[in-house]
Amino acid sequence: MKLEASDKVAVPQKRPFIKKGFYHARLVKIKPKKNEIKFGKKIVLIFDILDPKYQQNGKFLQLATEVYSEYKQDDGSYRTAITPNSNITKTFQALGWKFSTQGLDTNDFIGAEAEVLVEDYEYDWTDPATTKTEKTRASTINDVNPWKDEAEVTEETIQ
Repeated sequence: MKLEASDKVAVPQKRPFIKKGFYHARLVKIKPKKNEIKFGKKIVLIFDILDPKYQQNGKFLQLATEVYSEYKQDDGSYRTAITPNSNITKTFQALGWKFSTQGLDTNDFIGAEAEVLVEDYEYDWTDPATTKTEKTRASTINDVNPWKDEAEVTEETIQ
């Protein structure tokens, strides 16, 4: 097995924080979560928040959400989390997927737009310069819904 190396280093920084609410977003990246969770494996979906007030130097603010892709079974093996009523299915259906037992290629949804519900949470952040730890707030995506632009919403309202 050949492993890649990187010269990149992590730079501690505060996580982004924006006002709670619904935002127009675009899926830009999907990656496996590095650490396995007690109940299985997760993937991380990273979205650009398509609001001009959260754009700097031509780049949009990015927020993420996680969904289980596989569940751990009692014998230590894994089974897919992609079932008709699962959270991962609901998320990708919001991005335009039609459920199929043929599987799901997540790469097909890069660039898909959605309406995301942004919530906030508190976490401990340590300033690397002063090593002082403080409670601070950050934002995360709590739910992903189909995107309907204003023309679609207006047309539905009229009918």
